[in-house]
Amino acid sequence: MASLPTRDEIDTKSILSMQELDPSPVAETFPDIEPGDYQQKLQPKPESPPNSWGERFAAVKLGLRGQNWDSWLSALQRYSTYPPSLFVALHFANTSLIPLATRSVPESETYLLLTRPIYQSPSLEHAILTLPVLVHIASGICLRNIRSSRRARLYGAETRTQRSALTFWPRMSLQARLGYVFTPLLGTHVLVNRVAPLMVDGGSSGIGLGYVAHGIARSPVFWNIYYLVFVTVGVWHVVGGLASWMGWRVTTAQKTRGSKKGSLEGYLGYGESDQHIKRRRRMWWTVNGIAALGASLWLAGALGVVGRAGLGSGWEATNWNNIYSQVPAIGSWL
Repeated sequence: MASLPTRDEIDTKSILSMQELDPSPVAETFPDIEPGDYQQKLQPKPESPPNSWGERFAAVKLGLRGQNWDSWLSALQRYSTYPPSLFVALHFANTSLIPLATRSVPESETYLLLTRPIYQSPSLEHAILTLPVLVHIASGICLRNIRSSRRARLYGAETRTQRSALTFWPRMSLQARLGYVFTPLLGTHVLVNRVAPLMVDGGSSGIGLGYVAHGIARSPVFWNIYYLVFVTVGVWHVVGGLASWMGWRVTTAQKTRGSKKGSLEGYLGYGESDQHIKRRRRMWWTVNGIAALGASLWLAGALGVVGRAGLGSGWEATNWNNIYSQVPAIGSWL
């Protein structure tokens, strides 16, 4: 009977048979569950040349990231912000920069009349503002619903009842929260400056800075609080959105170097480099600084100049009083 190998022989053979391998770092990037990359990587589709005309058309991505609803809706949400950005820039000049320069509402009205055909004509205003804003809001809500359903399936919810039991959406960022808060504020602005004049006068040709100043003089507490919130939320949402399209995703709070709680990098022993931390901090200050400066300038012109012009006079004041009193839902407050 052959003798068994000794312990020293086993250790020697084990060491000699082992191969020295170079360390392989753990990948720092992981597939994102939200946009659908996770499912696409788990279920790769075999590539085959398109046969029919429909398959060839489907293979054309038209500059989008993929052939799913996420890509189309994300593109709609992004590109629908470009036309309103032009309107916001023009409106910022008419209601803030020009009043600050002239220090007079009647003189500022002259410049507003020059640009009125550009962004207050019914067809052009709907094309560059109304329709893109509605598309932006609808695509954002659809995206969140799609991602919520995907997350429910990943947690094993197969039936409608099980998905309804998981009553959660993907966690909203500060940008999304600002957007949902801004929507009713924008709706109120449209109600007072477009819908009510259309109901009373048949149009908004008589609406200008004097109309806004008259309303603020009628209800100073309501309108000062409203415009303070409306302008601040709107400017932060617009600036944050443009920064996000540029790749500057600013978070709600600064992350310190030692904070790794809830982070996969923290569990794996990886931390952010000093250069990355400084760059992210610089982006945070830049984006929020631009938003704060823009909101301050807008409020200075809107409330500091237009808001102090006082009540109107003559037949215009009588007509404006009639419009404000007939604003749906909130006319009694104005």
